[in-house]
Amino acid sequence: MGWTRITEPDQATSALPAWLTTRMIGLRGSFGLLITTGDVLRVSSIIALNQSSDGTVLLDVLLDHAGVPDGVDAAWRPKHYLGAPVPGATMATVNLAHVIAAVEFVAAAMAEEVNDLELRDSDALRMTPPGLDLMEKTGLS
Repeated sequence: MGWTRITEPDQATSALPAWLTTRMIGLRGSFGLLITTGDVLRVSSIIALNQSSDGTVLLDVLLDHAGVPDGVDAAWRPKHYLGAPVPGATMATVNLAHVIAAVEFVAAAMAEEVNDLELRDSDALRMTPPGLDLMEKTGLS
């Protein structure tokens, strides 16, 4: 049996849903894989997808820490959350046939900070000679 190792999200879409590949392959986050036992395997990333010639798919993952994620909905709290078995042992391989669902535990939020330093088109730039602002603050002008 031959195996193909896939590490690029674009190539993995042939075996996995697009959401799963774009959010989890090669990126870090806080995800859960609901497995057939009813447990949730907490992962921070999918490193690679390994596909065999017979169609078997194995996921190489980085495990997150065990335990209920912060802010998780009450319906998910009773689940058993599996993670790294010991500190530093974060690598694992999961058979995709045992995964029922994948969820993200951190909602992506687009928020603008009040003190955002990004320049807008309407912002004017003012050139200050080097050291002038320091001189003004210290009263040496």
